[in-house]
Amino acid sequence: MPLMTQIRESMTKVFAIFAGLFVVYIVLDWGMDITGRKSAKMNARSQEVGSINGEAIQYKDFSDMVRQAADNQKTQSGVEPDDNQQRLIRDQVWNQVVEQHLYDEQIKKLGITVSNQEIIDAIFGPTPPDFLKGQFTDSTGTFNRQQYEFQLKNPKNKDVVVRVEDIVRKQHLREKLQSIILSSVRVTEGDVLQRFSDENIKYTAETIYFDPNALVKDNEIAAGEEDYRRYYSDHQEEFKTEATRKLKYVLFPEAPSAVDSQSVISDMEDIVRRAKAGADFAELVKTYSETPASDNFVKHGELTPDQETAAFSASAGSIVGPVKEFDGYHLMKVLEFRAGKDEFTHAAHILIRVENNDSIAALKLARTLTERAKKGEDFGSLAKQYSKDPSSQKGGDLGWFGKGRMVKPFEEAAGKTKPGQITGPVRTQFGYHVIKVLGRDSREVKISSILMKISMSSATRADISQRAQDFAFLAKEGDFTKEAEQSKYNLLETPAFQKAGVIPGIGVNSTVSKFAFTAKMGAVSESYSLQNGFGVFMVSEIREAGVRPYDDVKAVIEVKVKHDKKIEKLKALATQLRSTLSPGDSLGKITMQRSDLPVQHLAPFTLSQFLPAIGRDPGFIGTVAQLNQGEMSKAVDGQRGVYLITLTSKSAFDSTLYRAQHDPLLTQLLTEKRNRFFTDWSENLKKSAELVDNRDQFYR
Repeated sequence: MPLMTQIRESMTKVFAIFAGLFVVYIVLDWGMDITGRKSAKMNARSQEVGSINGEAIQYKDFSDMVRQAADNQKTQSGVEPDDNQQRLIRDQVWNQVVEQHLYDEQIKKLGITVSNQEIIDAIFGPTPPDFLKGQFTDSTGTFNRQQYEFQLKNPKNKDVVVRVEDIVRKQHLREKLQSIILSSVRVTEGDVLQRFSDENIKYTAETIYFDPNALVKDNEIAAGEEDYRRYYSDHQEEFKTEATRKLKYVLFPEAPSAVDSQSVISDMEDIVRRAKAGADFAELVKTYSETPASDNFVKHGELTPDQETAAFSASAGSIVGPVKEFDGYHLMKVLEFRAGKDEFTHAAHILIRVENNDSIAALKLARTLTERAKKGEDFGSLAKQYSKDPSSQKGGDLGWFGKGRMVKPFEEAAGKTKPGQITGPVRTQFGYHVIKVLGRDSREVKISSILMKISMSSATRADISQRAQDFAFLAKEGDFTKEAEQSKYNLLETPAFQKAGVIPGIGVNSTVSKFAFTAKMGAVSESYSLQNGFGVFMVSEIREAGVRPYDDVKAVIEVKVKHDKKIEKLKALATQLRSTLSPGDSLGKITMQRSDLPVQHLAPFTLSQFLPAIGRDPGFIGTVAQLNQGEMSKAVDGQRGVYLITLTSKSAFDSTLYRAQHDPLLTQLLTEKRNRFFTDWSENLKKSAELVDNRDQFYR
């Protein structure tokens, strides 16, 4: 196969490998300005989708990148990206372009270069790039080196080789940049030793937990306004906030309309007519169903209630439906029935729960309802009125169930009752049940089913979009809230959110976020495309960065101050109780004095573990690490309260295991440290950059 064809067919792999690095060739083209297109368009300001440190990004270049990324996703999934996925792709490409440009700036600033010889060595050396090598490796893992070099040197493949060289060059430039940035990252022998010890040395301990909420009441501590004000003054850093906004909004969710549903029903009615006219139903399933055919027999309880009722009520050979379910409409042909090994029961019930421990009242009501039902009152109506079970909305109907599905007393009572009869009251752990058996059956049925999903038509989508645009126009001209109320739209409001973060109820949406932080108070947006529809927004609150007002945080401060004072009181108590112990005494002696302070014996644990009821408390873990075997701690200020701890055992350091794990641990720690360092460096680079994002002017 020619290299050109191989490269094209494997582009998805190429881009996946370099996701976040180069993703698509056109990103390289933009970053390096290989073709010179960028400089030719610098004056077309009206077509700038944004800029990075003054460097313009033209709409055509950006849209080409987005189209290429969308094509890659379609190649992988086999499905055309929908509007929401297109928006996510645009966000990803934007982030990649920003990242690539900033890296290119640093590469230029540091004078990093890659020679032609380095590129030749990388491509023709002993370890070719994986994205190329993979195209000449067969299913057994054998790499055809001869064919690889032949295709690369074939003059017909010159253009593709140039693009490959560009990708490899960019990769090497990035690797050299990372190498320079990470050159100062080190892992010491002490780091490795600490990680090994934390993960392998076993400790056992006993502890007494002094719970501030249980041992000290609020009225036992002195805390007032002066304390709260002082805490607020001394802890201003805790109450610093970023700028936030709130938005009122109306959502226009994209969902199939009644017309879309009717279209599916009409299609199914046509299928029924064709089947009755002699068309093979199995062939109709192959042609129209969105799920493959199945010829398995099904039992009661294995279909949805509506499908089950339709199928088991029909005769063999009949066509039933369409039945509407959450996934669309089902049209079923009942092929045959057979006797099954398991018997199933169909029952309804009325559940009377025992409230306030008054079982006599519950039993009395259950008996009364049993008699009323037996005398002919409508069971479903009684269930809706009296039953305390979710099934009450369906007249108490529990559907079909087999052996072991219900609690034993219920199952036994229902099993002894004939269809159409009522029994009860039956006591279970849930309360008293009045039971009506509706049917009993052991049959299994084989069906052939056509599933047709209800898809939103382009006309429906256009209508939803138009309604959102109309509302945006009216809200701009009039009053946002009144227009929503008059149109009977559900008016929502977000909690306060920060810039470039998640917008509660909306998700991550750069267009909505940009509007929120650039528009004035009361401003109304255009109709914006969201994850599953459209939204129109109004800025309802603006808070700039600063320190949160005292009144806003007073409730939080009260809790903190009272907690701190309780901890002080408990530390004093723990210290006093510890002072009563003689050398060699155990914590159990304190429990003998104070039964409300039991000793907790901890099973063997490592310092890296999550301890039950303690968690990963740095104060607790740090104290354990410093204790000698048999030693008792002083009062320890933990995250939840105060502790006294005695270290009862500590396993020996295993030097043989340490030597075996040393190199893998060193590699793991170095990788973790480098990843954190480079991520932080990259984020700081983005924060200091001058970014202009005008994508909302081109995409709705």
